Amino acid sequence: MKALVRRPSSRLAEGIVTHIDRVPVDVDLAVRQWEQYVRVLCEAGWEIIEVPEALDCPDSAFIEDTMVAFRNVAVIARPGADSRKPEILEVEKVVESIGCSINRIRAPGTLDGGDVLKVGDTVYVGRGGRTNGEGIRQLRAILEPIGATVVAVPLTKALHLKPTTDGRCPMAPSSVGGRWSTMSRSSLASSLPRRSPVPTWCCWATIVC
Repeated sequence: MKALVRRPSSRLAEGIVTHIDRVPVDVDLAVRQWEQYVRVLCEAGWEIIEVPEALDCPDSAFIEDTMVAFRNVAVIARPGADSRKPEILEVEKVVESIGCSINRIRAPGTLDGGDVLKVGDTVYVGRGGRTNGEGIRQLRAILEPIGATVVAVPLTKALHLKPTTDGRCPMAPSSVGGRWSTMSRSSLASSLPRRSPVPTWCCWATIVC
């Protein structure tokens, strides 16, 4: 079981904020939380693959947005926010180096991995501000021939998992292919700092075969 992670940028506080109000971010605390998050995954048996830092990309720690993994296929995203497009470069190199088959979302399609939720072989994709219909069409063309069912979900707001401000992570990876379970949520949450002024996000890892 492999989990891709990326250390938070020193510019984390400058990241994109939508749907919520901007609040101060303690970057040093965020890095310590990220390090503890990675330790918990290691203790649970995950092989950690650290993607090189992207210091000029404030949102780069949220690595799940850069790709969608299904079986041995990595679909490299094309972020809807232009400032996040450079994040994918090193991620693509790393997943290719570990043997994943590489596919890419191409213009005019846009796809944000954070808009994707996999439940078994069903891949739900939120269609909204960062993921468009063409991006979903391309994802369907890539994944359905290898056994996935891609379901588009129209959105008016956001499909990202909500952060918690008390240091709890609402969801954590539990198996290869990006599936999720409530069992791992509680075990990870109990290991993370409480009453934190910076949210703890489950999108600090991308699960690949």
